[in-house]
Amino acid sequence: LIGHKFVIKTDQRSLKSLTDQSIQTPEQQHWLHKFLGYDFTIEYKPGVDNIAADSLSRSFCFALSVQTSQLVAMIHTAVNDDPALAEIRNQCLLGTNTAPHYQVKHDMLFWKNRLVIPQKPELIQLLLTEFHSSALGGHAGITRTKARVASQFFWPTMAKDIKEFVSKCLICQQAKHSTAVPAGLLHPLPIPQQIWEDLSMDFITGLPSSHTYTVILVVVDRLSKYSHFIPLKGDYTSSKVAEAFVNTIVKLHGFPKTIVSDRDRVFTSQFWQHLFKISGTTLAMSTAYHPQTDGQSEAVNKCLELYLRCFTSDSPKQWVKLLPWAEFWYNTSFHTSIGMTPFKVVYGRDPPTLIRYEVNNDDPPLLQQLLTERDDTIITLKANLARAQQIMKKFADNKRRFVEFQVGDMVLVKLQPYRQHSVVLRRNQKLSMRYFGPFPVIERIGQVAYKLMLPPSAKIHPVFHISALKLCKGEHSTQLMPLPLTTTEHGPILSPIAIIDRRTVIQNGQSVQQVQVQWEGLLPTETTWEKWDEFHSSYPNLEDKVLVNEGSNVMIKDNNM
Repeated sequence: LIGHKFVIKTDQRSLKSLTDQSIQTPEQQHWLHKFLGYDFTIEYKPGVDNIAADSLSRSFCFALSVQTSQLVAMIHTAVNDDPALAEIRNQCLLGTNTAPHYQVKHDMLFWKNRLVIPQKPELIQLLLTEFHSSALGGHAGITRTKARVASQFFWPTMAKDIKEFVSKCLICQQAKHSTAVPAGLLHPLPIPQQIWEDLSMDFITGLPSSHTYTVILVVVDRLSKYSHFIPLKGDYTSSKVAEAFVNTIVKLHGFPKTIVSDRDRVFTSQFWQHLFKISGTTLAMSTAYHPQTDGQSEAVNKCLELYLRCFTSDSPKQWVKLLPWAEFWYNTSFHTSIGMTPFKVVYGRDPPTLIRYEVNNDDPPLLQQLLTERDDTIITLKANLARAQQIMKKFADNKRRFVEFQVGDMVLVKLQPYRQHSVVLRRNQKLSMRYFGPFPVIERIGQVAYKLMLPPSAKIHPVFHISALKLCKGEHSTQLMPLPLTTTEHGPILSPIAIIDRRTVIQNGQSVQQVQVQWEGLLPTETTWEKWDEFHSSYPNLEDKVLVNEGSNVMIKDNNM
């Protein structure tokens, strides 16, 4: 402003003559000294016309915000609207109260120092939502929620209301493990009438490569328990499995009437189903996520794996050489359920013992005697199996409970723990929901299986064993946890959405191409690095999903991907 003439406008009239009056005090001299060198005049302007300066010159008016509880106001109003509680409150204020333990504090009614809540459903619902479903409540169980609420509040039906509210909480039903014994009593499969008419089969995978074989197909006769172990290569298809089945099983025993299996991709393929449809074989597959349906094959798998583990621990890549001996050992071993060896059931005689030849052996029995003994063996076998099933059912039902659903009931579905068969493992398995749904029951299948109405986009077999289902309590119009779109018999899998980056890493001295993959259903931060060769073989049609160019080179120290 030095060198320029300017005007100062003020609503303080006395300052207009500041430069004209005589200087009386040192303070005035100090103030006027600051104006030296400035060319200005002072004009008076009333405060009503000088709004901006007048507002800035006023002292601050500190505004205080006070939080008020709407819940307390709602409780106070509800108490006054309740005739019984209002009467008790008035008696407490007048000192004529006859109800024990009631008192009025801060104009609120208390019982044993706990705030009294009128029995209005909307008020109780709001209170329980805050003490159970919020971050403070933590979706605790009935006991903990009751203890937290009862420490501050009281109403007569509190225990009943809390139990009903917590049991109907949909998030709790989906997220919490069931502590009850498995649902559904044991219903064994019908006993076959003849040997090699009813079979069960399963695969043993994950074996080390032995003479190019990495998989074992286990085929078991459900009546005699006689088993065949067929080695397969890792790239087996439905046609290759069918060829091995014909060469090993059909040529010896003919086509069976029924085959019990899980829902492996081979057994659900059109080729496999059409082949056995032509041969007149009925394919009986397990319900979704219930491997116990084919418990016999699972038990044989355990025995075979144990045998191979014992004899090939030092040289695991030689297991295929021991497979014939494992089959002979299993079929000549005594089975408690049938009361004899599978070998004797099939051939009508005891298995040959591998001992030194002895002279003067007895002559072999006559053919008629062999056939008679064979028929007697089958009769004894069926009786032993029936007795074994009764014993098995008795002990199994001690750890099970009878549960029954009606058509129209809303149920939650429990899937197996997350398993990704391609190349990615889900990172948030620990925090994933345990149940999906709810879904309506549309049909009962047999004694312990139910068909559900699933969304059209869910590629999951709609029939589930009752142990995988749980009745959904309460009324819920929306599904908080929808089913995954893609699954296998082991559980849901994900599909890649896009390849967002790529790189070259050094692994064991070799250059390895990797791609960063974004997966359907996962967060953008949950991308994973995958080997390009393995990924491309699993998902060959992803050219339109590649979003980036060649990335950087990275050195990897270990072989863990």
